[in-house]
Amino acid sequence: MKRFSLVLLFLAMAALLQAQTFQGSLQAPRPKVGVVLGGGGAKGAAHIGVLKYIEEMGIPVDYVAGTSMGSIIGGLYAMGYEPDEMTQLISDMNWGEYIGNQIDREYLSKEMRDRRSTTLLNVPFGDGSLQKQRDSGSLISQLPSAYVSNSSLVNLFNDLCIGYQEEMDFNDMPIPFACVATDLITGQEVVLRQGNVPAAMRASMAIPGVFAPVPWGDYLLVDGGLVNNFPADVLREMGADIIIGIEVTSESKVTSDDLKSLPQVMGRILINGTSAKRKENRELCDIRIVPDITGFGMLSFTPEAIDTLVGRGYKRAAEYHDQLLAIKQFVEKEAGHPVSKELRAPRANNLQSHSVYITSIDIKGVSDRESRWLIRKGGLQVGQNYSEDEIEKAMSIYRGTGCFDEITYTIKEQDSLHSYIPGINLGYALQVNVKPAVPHVMGLGVRYDTEEGAALLVNLDLNEKRFGKSKFGVSAKLSYNPRINLKYTYSRSSLANFNVSVDYRNEHFRTKNLGNKYVNLHYQQTKLNAYISEFHLLNFSTSVGASYIFTTFDKSSFLDSAFDDYYYVDNTALTPFVRLQYDNLDNPYFANHGILSNLGSHFYYMPSAKEKFFDFSYSFQAYITPREGKFTLIPQVYGRYVTSTSYYNLRNTCGGEIAGRNFEHQMPFIGLTSVEDLFLTNNASVLRFDLRYNFYDKHYLTAMYNVSIPWGMLGTGGTMLADLVSLTEQGAGLKYSYNSFLGPISLTGHWSNVTHQFGAYFSFGYTF
Repeated sequence: MKRFSLVLLFLAMAALLQAQTFQGSLQAPRPKVGVVLGGGGAKGAAHIGVLKYIEEMGIPVDYVAGTSMGSIIGGLYAMGYEPDEMTQLISDMNWGEYIGNQIDREYLSKEMRDRRSTTLLNVPFGDGSLQKQRDSGSLISQLPSAYVSNSSLVNLFNDLCIGYQEEMDFNDMPIPFACVATDLITGQEVVLRQGNVPAAMRASMAIPGVFAPVPWGDYLLVDGGLVNNFPADVLREMGADIIIGIEVTSESKVTSDDLKSLPQVMGRILINGTSAKRKENRELCDIRIVPDITGFGMLSFTPEAIDTLVGRGYKRAAEYHDQLLAIKQFVEKEAGHPVSKELRAPRANNLQSHSVYITSIDIKGVSDRESRWLIRKGGLQVGQNYSEDEIEKAMSIYRGTGCFDEITYTIKEQDSLHSYIPGINLGYALQVNVKPAVPHVMGLGVRYDTEEGAALLVNLDLNEKRFGKSKFGVSAKLSYNPRINLKYTYSRSSLANFNVSVDYRNEHFRTKNLGNKYVNLHYQQTKLNAYISEFHLLNFSTSVGASYIFTTFDKSSFLDSAFDDYYYVDNTALTPFVRLQYDNLDNPYFANHGILSNLGSHFYYMPSAKEKFFDFSYSFQAYITPREGKFTLIPQVYGRYVTSTSYYNLRNTCGGEIAGRNFEHQMPFIGLTSVEDLFLTNNASVLRFDLRYNFYDKHYLTAMYNVSIPWGMLGTGGTMLADLVSLTEQGAGLKYSYNSFLGPISLTGHWSNVTHQFGAYFSFGYTF
C-alpha cells in the first residue's frame, strides 16, 4: 500500500509538470523592449530620470544600447545598477579630477612638487624624441594624442564593474548591452557587443583630442558620437521589437551665441556630422523622449546640475505616461502574464560602496624588487579588506613618484576555490598595470618682480622619470642675480637618493654696512654638495650630507672703512648639514589647509681661520580656514641661532617677501625691500601673522604684520620688555593676489618702522 501511494504521488507530480510545460509552450514569446541612450556629456544624466520612470511603470527592459555618455549610463544600468544608485554615483564623482587627470599634492614627491611650483611649462621627451623631431621637422608632431590619458577613467569604470571585467559576451550581462565607438584609423562605426565591458564604455566616450584613444584589436577607438550618436539600429539588430529612445540633444534653434566654448563647438560638430544617421534611427523608435536640457552643457557635472537633469528626465518621461502604459499592456497581452524588470545574471559589485578582500597583488611593468617597494609604499597587504579610497590612495602614491604615465588596476574574482560566506567578501586578485613615463623633462619658468626684475628659469632633467636609475639635471636661473645648478643622482627606490651637485650664485642687492648706511652688495658663491635624500616619503623631505662653500665679496662700491674690510671678508667653509621638512599644504601658494615646517642645522669649519661654529634654523607656517570659509589664518615664525657672527654671509638677515632670496638663511620680512642684519645678533626670529580673504574665486586680499625679535640682545640693559620694544623691527602690508594659470600675480603695499616709509612690491609668476 505504501509503495502504491508513492507511485501515485510520482504520477501526479509528473502530470503537473507536463501540464505546466504544455501551458508554457502555448504562451507566445513576448515582444522584447530595448532602450537606446544618446550621447551628450553631462546632459546624459537626464537618461537616469527617464529610466527611473520606466522602471516605476514596470516595463521590462530586454536590451540596452548607447553612445558616449549614453554608453556609460546604459552600461551601468545593464549591469544591474538602480537609477537612484546611478544618480548618487554620478553626483559624487569628481569629474574635474577625472578630466584633468590631476593628482593631489600630498602624494607628490619633493621633486614633483618643486617642478610644479616653479615651472610654467614642462615638456617630456624620450631617448628618440630629438631624432624624431629632426626627422619630422616639428616639435608639435611629438605632442601626445590627447589631453587626458585613460588611467583615471579606466580605474573609475573598473571600480564600478567588478564581476564584469573579464572578456565576455555582452549578452551575458544582467541586461544584454551594446555600445558604439569609432575606429580612428578607418573612420568606420564599430559596434561593441563582446570583450571588456569597462574598456568598451570608455572607448565609446573617448572624445578625440580630450581623451586618449582606446586600442581594441586592430581598431583604435574613439567616441562613437562621431558616427552614430543615437544607435537605435543597433537595438533592432540585437532583437528589440519595441524601441524606447532617449535623446539629450537640444531641439531649439542654434545661433552663433550658442557656440562660444569648445564643448559647445564639439557638441555641434557631433550633431552635424551624424544628422542623417540620427534621422533614420529616430524613425525606428516607438517612443522618443527628449528631456529639457536647456541651460546645461557637456561639462555640467556639478551635483546640483546632475540632480536637476535627472529630475527633468523623470518629468519628461511622465509626459509619455499613456504611451509607456500602452507598451506595458501590449507586452503583457502578448506574454499572457504580468511582466516586470528581470536581470539575467548577478548585478555588478561597486568598489566605491563595498570593500573587497584581496588575496593576491601583482604589479606588471616593473621589476620584482620595484614591485615589492611599490606594494609596501602603497600600504597594501594580501589578506586584507580594501575600499576604493584605499586602493586609489596607493595608485596616487605610485603616480606621485612621477615615474609612470599610466597606472591602471583591475580587481577580479578568484577561482572556484573561493565561495560566498555570509559576512565575508569573496577573495579578489588585484592586478596593477604600470606604463613607464617618458624619462626626460625640459622645463621653463618665467617671473618678474620689482626687486629683481625679469627672470627666466630653464632646466633639463635626464632620466628624472625613470624608476631607480642614474639621473642628471641642469637648472639655470637667468636674471640680474643668475644661478646655476648641476646635479647627479643615483636613485635606489628601496634605499634613498645619493646626490652630488654644484651650485653657483651671483648676487647683487641693497643692504646696510656697519656704518648703518645702505650699500649695493655683490658677492659670488660656489657650493660643492654631497648628500643623501629620501626617494619618496610622503609630506616629509630629508637630506643629510656636506658642502664645501667658496664665498667672495666685491667691495668696490663700499665706503672706505676698516669695518667693511673686516665685515665682508672672503671665506671658505666645510659644512656638514642635516635638513628636515614637513609639507602637507594643499596648495604651494594659496593653501587653505596644512603646515609647512623646516628644520636645519649646519656645522661650519673655516680652514683658513681654523674656526668652528654651528647654526640651527627653523620656520613654521600654518594655514587654517575655519568651516571651509573665505578667511584663512596664517601664523608664521622664522628663526635662526648661530654661535658665531664673524662672517656677513653667515649672519642672521631678513628682508623681502621670499625666504632665502639673497642668502640661504635670509628670513622674509614685510616692509623691508633691502637686506637687514637683525642688529648683529646671533639669535633672532621673525614672528608674522597673515589674514587672507578669498573673493571672486581666484582673487585674494591679505593683511600682513610681522615683527623681528633679536633674542641675543635682550636683557643687556633695562627690562626685557623695554629691550623688546626698542630693538624690534616691525612691518605691515596689504597684498592683492590673483591665482592665474600663468602663476600668482600680486601687488603689495607695505610700511616698516626701520625706513619709516611706504613702499610697493609687484610680482608675477612662480617663485624660483
